[in-house]
Amino acid sequence: MSDSEKRPAPWPLILLFASFLVPAAIAWTLFFTGWNPAGTGNHGDLVQPPHHLEGELRDADGNLVGRDAFRGRWTILMVQDGLCDDACLERLEATRQVRLALAQNADRVRRVLILPSDTEETPSSDQLEEHRDLRILYGQDPVPVREDNATGGAVSLMDTRAYRMMAYPEPLDAGGLLQDLKKLLRLSNIDLERLQGLSEDE
Repeated sequence: MSDSEKRPAPWPLILLFASFLVPAAIAWTLFFTGWNPAGTGNHGDLVQPPHHLEGELRDADGNLVGRDAFRGRWTILMVQDGLCDDACLERLEATRQVRLALAQNADRVRRVLILPSDTEETPSSDQLEEHRDLRILYGQDPVPVREDNATGGAVSLMDTRAYRMMAYPEPLDAGGLLQDLKKLLRLSNIDLERLQGLSEDE
């Protein structure tokens, strides 16, 4: 038996890497081609250039949270510049409904709320009863507004490589956010299915 016959096929490993890299590649393509699907276009404002969050982030126990915590799934990012007031709670509910509406794809999307480091009060357990998927982090100015990027907004969309790529101005268009996510997830599925088909052909 030759060495080539003994060596296992590399396709499982290739597909594993592709499952993380393909969605990010799609996002980058959207960034630089000015994604504008026929009929509607994207509902959020493209962040140019896309960027990672800056500044130090910590969890409720004070543990430092690195960039890797945002990788692997799409992230609905909510940034609050003070206490989580009524408007903040409304955004939490709207984004919860968006995630639920993704049905079988809900697990591909996470929700993160960032509060200021010096916040003394956080949403109560009663207020968060229906938001068990929500992760709360603390930081100071984690989403800076740059001179080359005037796009603000309390809600942003981050890709699977932790790049902030799209921002949604107030008031939040939850339906638009849902449509954008569905398109991105569908495009990711199409490319992964093509890779799977190539492996089966081999």
